[in-house]
Amino acid sequence: MATKKTSGRSHGFKHKSRSVMTKKGPRGVSFLLREYNVGDRALVQIDSSQHKGLPHRRYHGKVGLVTEVGRRHVVLDVKLGEKSKTLITRLDHIKPFGV
Repeated sequence: MATKKTSGRSHGFKHKSRSVMTKKGPRGVSFLLREYNVGDRALVQIDSSQHKGLPHRRYHGKVGLVTEVGRRHVVLDVKLGEKSKTLITRLDHIKPFGV
């Protein structure tokens, strides 16, 4: 028995995240020099050139509160609807809010 062949566009991750993860040019390294402290607010900006520590695309553009800072990662509390989610991401995918 053959499986049904899909018709139309692919509805996978690549298709859904294409518009979210597009960038206009290469990114510098200044984001690694920024320091985050507990209590700061950070904006989640997905960087498609770095796949490690990539947050889900639903968090792109959300603002979170920094609760823990590591060498390569930051733990954020992000409000998603009425719930508060804990997001662990690398420094590549966040930037300070209001900068």
